[in-house]
Amino acid sequence: MIAVPSTRSRAGAHPLAVLVGERLRLPWIMSAVNPRYGPDDHDFHADWFTPLMPASVAPVHALVLEDTWTTGARTQSLAHALKILGATTVTAVVLGRHVDPHFDPARQLLNVIASPVFDTTRCAAED
Repeated sequence: MIAVPSTRSRAGAHPLAVLVGERLRLPWIMSAVNPRYGPDDHDFHADWFTPLMPASVAPVHALVLEDTWTTGARTQSLAHALKILGATTVTAVVLGRHVDPHFDPARQLLNVIASPVFDTTRCAAED
């Protein structure tokens, strides 16, 4: 199991590692981050991450945990690196975060999406 590493040079354990931690009882894979790509980069890069693969003769089935999904670039970059380094399978799970309505940027987003952009009771094929 591996969490998509932070590209903001956050100190300490990844929040998903703390949250999920030992609950799933799966071994964790750590990864180095190429500092050439910053937190505002939203493109796929084959060399963005360097996972430290376990020394094992057994097949590695990597479970990638992601806490944010914008373009998928980081998750895809990490999945690519895992496959190149020998992972048999890679599965990504994106976990949602709760939005704090009292945090000003979040409040602005919530205000924008308060009115639906489309009518969920109407078929998209209708004219």
